[in-house]
Amino acid sequence: MGNIGKRAAALVAGLAITTTTAVTAVPPAEAATACTTAFTKYASIKQGSTGAQAEAVECLLDRAGFTTTVDGSFSAADAAATAKFRASIGLSAIPVAGQRAWSALLAQGTTPELVKGDKGDDVVRLQQSLRAAGYAKVADTATVDAATVTAVKAAQKLRHLARTGIADASLWTALQKGKVAVGVAKKPVVKKPVVKKPVIKKKKKKKHHVSSRGAKVLAFARRQLGEAYRYGGAGPNRWDCSGLTMKAYRTVGVKLPHNARSQFHRGHKVSRSHLKQGDLVFFYSAPSHVGIYAGNGKIIHASRPGRPVAYIKIKYMPFKGARRL
Repeated sequence: MGNIGKRAAALVAGLAITTTTAVTAVPPAEAATACTTAFTKYASIKQGSTGAQAEAVECLLDRAGFTTTVDGSFSAADAAATAKFRASIGLSAIPVAGQRAWSALLAQGTTPELVKGDKGDDVVRLQQSLRAAGYAKVADTATVDAATVTAVKAAQKLRHLARTGIADASLWTALQKGKVAVGVAKKPVVKKPVVKKPVIKKKKKKKHHVSSRGAKVLAFARRQLGEAYRYGGAGPNRWDCSGLTMKAYRTVGVKLPHNARSQFHRGHKVSRSHLKQGDLVFFYSAPSHVGIYAGNGKIIHASRPGRPVAYIKIKYMPFKGARRL
């Protein structure tokens, strides 16, 4: 039930990036001076580096507000500016533009929500940032294609975000901080010696498990995340709200009608404070919309044309009631 108008406005407000890409919001008088950033691979740039990629890093740093000389010869001052930029986004302050710094510099700017099929300069900015971060199969198509969606999902998995395939504000923030680079060496973990403590027996506490039925229903819904909406859709990769819930419950042998209002009269009533994963949650007075409770105040639902199957917080829609089957 998102707001198309807001997302469209965010896209219009995005940065002007093509294969010669300006990566930060700049005054109109400066916008014509773009940074050439379209490379198949992004080399590590340090003091003494020369050429097109050295000039690109100088340009990107300058756009981000760090003083450099954009001449394709990476000087000691340029390297110092790189260290300052890295420190400003929470990376170690080393004077080298590697995988993380490249990705962060290319992602600087606005954070528009981009879904499969979206086109434009912001898409190129996203694709270049992902490619610099190590997602090599992403190309500058200026369209959110299948390869871009796959890379977005991989980056979301790396950051423990919902794998929706949608480039939202949380993913943009991770990119802008250089937090989604793949293949970056991690510091070795030093194991501390294990000190055995005396075993004290405690009374076993009762565990509250999600019912196997609810878990299976929710698991089915999660597998459809990122798939398209279609009115009357009931799979295998096109869904409306009640089509998704109907097929999810069919996996556990429960037959439901393909209608949110009719589903509202099945099972038994559950209060909002006692929701469990797999419960059906209904919205609006009819009710005219339904989703599957996923825990933590969220549901998975198929909302409307142009929006894929996704998570949403219950508080964002008028709650009508919930049913457990």
